Amino acid sequence: MWWPLVAVLLVAGAALLHTAWPFLTYPRETLTFQVPDPRPPEPLNQAVAGVAEVDITPAIGLPKFGYSAWAADGDGFRTRLKARAFYLHGPGGTPLALVQLDLGAGSLPLHYAVAQRIAATTDVPAHGLSLLVTHTHSGPAQYLGSDFYNVFGGNRPGFDPALFDFLANRIAEAVSRAYRDRRPARLAVGERDVWGLTRNRSPQAWARNHGIDPARVDGNLAKRAVNPRMTMLRLDLQADDGRFYPAGALTLFSIHGTAIPAFTGPYHADVWHWLARGPGAALERPLPWPFVHGAVQATHADNNPAWHPDHRGDREARRIGTALGAQAADLFQSLEGELAPRLVTAAASRQLDLLDLPEEQRHGLCERAVVGAATAGAANGDEVFPVSYLPYLQEGWPRRWFTDGCQGVKQWMLSKGQLLLSPEAFPHRALFQVMRVNDLVVVPLPWEVTLESGNRIRGAVLDSLPAGRPWRVEISSLANGFLGYAVTPEEYGAQYYEGGHTLYGPHTVDFLAAQSAGLAGDLGRRGEVDDLPAESRFSLLRHRYWPRTDADRTWARQWRQGARYHAAEGEKEAYWAWRFQGEPPGALDLSAPLLRVRGNDDRTPVADDQGGDLALRLIDQDDQGALYEVRWYRPPPAAPGSLELEVLAGDRAPSLTSPAFP
Repeated sequence: MWWPLVAVLLVAGAALLHTAWPFLTYPRETLTFQVPDPRPPEPLNQAVAGVAEVDITPAIGLPKFGYSAWAADGDGFRTRLKARAFYLHGPGGTPLALVQLDLGAGSLPLHYAVAQRIAATTDVPAHGLSLLVTHTHSGPAQYLGSDFYNVFGGNRPGFDPALFDFLANRIAEAVSRAYRDRRPARLAVGERDVWGLTRNRSPQAWARNHGIDPARVDGNLAKRAVNPRMTMLRLDLQADDGRFYPAGALTLFSIHGTAIPAFTGPYHADVWHWLARGPGAALERPLPWPFVHGAVQATHADNNPAWHPDHRGDREARRIGTALGAQAADLFQSLEGELAPRLVTAAASRQLDLLDLPEEQRHGLCERAVVGAATAGAANGDEVFPVSYLPYLQEGWPRRWFTDGCQGVKQWMLSKGQLLLSPEAFPHRALFQVMRVNDLVVVPLPWEVTLESGNRIRGAVLDSLPAGRPWRVEISSLANGFLGYAVTPEEYGAQYYEGGHTLYGPHTVDFLAAQSAGLAGDLGRRGEVDDLPAESRFSLLRHRYWPRTDADRTWARQWRQGARYHAAEGEKEAYWAWRFQGEPPGALDLSAPLLRVRGNDDRTPVADDQGGDLALRLIDQDDQGALYEVRWYRPPPAAPGSLELEVLAGDRAPSLTSPAFP
């Protein structure tokens, strides 16, 4: 049959055109960072900590990250996206800021931008700041540190300076708040195994690590080939009355942010939204402050949510996330009796340029990045017909001949045409970190790390730490940047999606293990490592997607459609819907509270847009403003005419209250 060859040629031609266009036509944005010294750390005789949460839901209309060309522009929100900052400072230690972000990946320029912004308001040095992510596939794109991912990571190409500044400012605000609100602290660290909510999406590749016969690989094995460990750092702070109350927690767990599928419009934190809400919702006593729970990736690269077949979407994201949240709540409560005032904080950070490393530091790492053809075929569970089923592009299609080069059995996407793309266009600057909080050692890495790769990196780090302590080592994927995947050499040989997306070749994990272990050893010997450059410069292809609007204009709002009830159907949840005419997306601040349902007699709040049930979608827009739809999912029974929906006032538009319903 000739059609597969024709299809491959058409795909290759389209990919080549898509690749070349931004590089030929887009202007460049140069970012330069010289991070000043922060405030001097205050002398301490006790542990102090602080927590804060800010909203980072961006404007409507931005491309989304995670599903590449199969993503869709953000047309509103189903759940909010958050930044949650945890400030930690032990006596004589390095002040740390561990920040959880509902974003698809970290970004090295974003790390420097945040460090630059917080220097005047906190004592956190750049090497003590770490941006950890959930890897939701329903967040914004176009803020990353390489042309490769700014062009191909989202559904439209180019670095957006407006989005970048928005994220940097909001994240810096979270860190500054956490520092400002710091108090004497008690801490505890614990872990538990959580099974049944994740599965290995490429178990055949994983099985190669253990010599398992592919014929034995089934669904049960896929659910066992996961990292089940949930690790939590609990923080209690001292209130003005002298007592300690729960303030927050930082949790690491391994699960892809892909329960919400491709082609979905609204911004969405995926399973992480409900996981984050678990511990706070289970607290019974009132607190003197808002409770903050941030959950971030561990070694997730081949671990997917275990959604029921053919039921992927909002319901499964809620089911899985809620179950994880319940586990996190139980773990949080179990740490009550282990809280202690001891806090040791230490940080080691080292930036390496993979294009300029001496041979003895490479440990087999290839000299330049190459993307594999299997990447175009997409990961298991995200296949797109016919691309994912074409020869050469589909998984499990390793090169059979000419495999003696550094990239080994990888089929090159566009073959040697990829050499037309400069090595500097690929991600090549990596921030390695080792962050110590008592006996918890977090190793943030800007790669997506598979289960077995994480085991090998963890083992190398453990071997380099001083003996005699009960260390807990956790690898956190996609922190502070994005340099593709990290699979074992055995997994690489299968050339599934994860192996094809391992940009720097089959020995990437050997390189990561050696560098992470070396940095951990340096931290143990020196107590602190700050190997960051005095200046960092990034030159990125630029395109603005953030919507513009007249800064001086005010807008009216009016209802276009009253409350209508939609019963549950298939995978769609039941909801009430309204439509209103209002300001255009550029004048609508989605990072501020916008929607709430309340009783129309006593104004008692019933629901707001922080819980995941009140959603907003853009329907249409023109020069006169925009038409929006508000949806309230899973509404509880209510007396007729007892409720009303309020669209809260913005900077340039008044509030709007609906007629009573239901």
